Amino acid sequence: MRKPLWIGVFLAVLLLEAPAYAGPQEDCAQERDLDRRVRACTTRLHKFPSDATAYFNRSSAYLSLGEADRAIADATKVTQIDPGWASAYFNRGLGYAQKEQHDRAITDFTKAIEINPRDGAAYEARARSHIKTGQADAALRDAERAVALSPVGSDALVTRAQINEALGRRAEAIADYRRVLADKPALPAAIEGLRRLGASPASALAQPR
Repeated sequence: MRKPLWIGVFLAVLLLEAPAYAGPQEDCAQERDLDRRVRACTTRLHKFPSDATAYFNRSSAYLSLGEADRAIADATKVTQIDPGWASAYFNRGLGYAQKEQHDRAITDFTKAIEINPRDGAAYEARARSHIKTGQADAALRDAERAVALSPVGSDALVTRAQINEALGRRAEAIADYRRVLADKPALPAAIEGLRRLGASPASALAQPR
């Protein structure tokens, strides 16, 4: 027996209007709605309590929401399930950094780097924690490594500029800020950095990339 035509049309409309992600697993991975992501990951973990990916995704959402303690707890679960997951240590380090516990953050960023020595973001994050703990030389070394591993115009270059500025290395800081603006002409951190140093942001456009 054939279905009435209206049923086929109705089903087609439902498919067209269905969201791009529609289940706990998909929602747990999406990035558009962090609260929805947390709820979906929590639902999935009730069913699959050893799902390291769900813990990691929820940890990342908690970091973006500024809920450092929950981010740390979830990242710790990931390291217990999969001790070789570099990004889990990175996430936990970011959580500790949010709480201004920079010694613990440095330990986790170091572990992430040991597992993945080409993770520029981990070097950059460790550089920021080093400068917070007064380890200027270590901070600059990490910033240099982060810049070498990261694309032009990345956050790593801003971090190195800020560290050079903090160390009184004015010429180096200006050069870095101008390199950033050559790629991202409206980036506030670079514009403000040049103004603090008494340099004109306008000349950044003439700098070689």
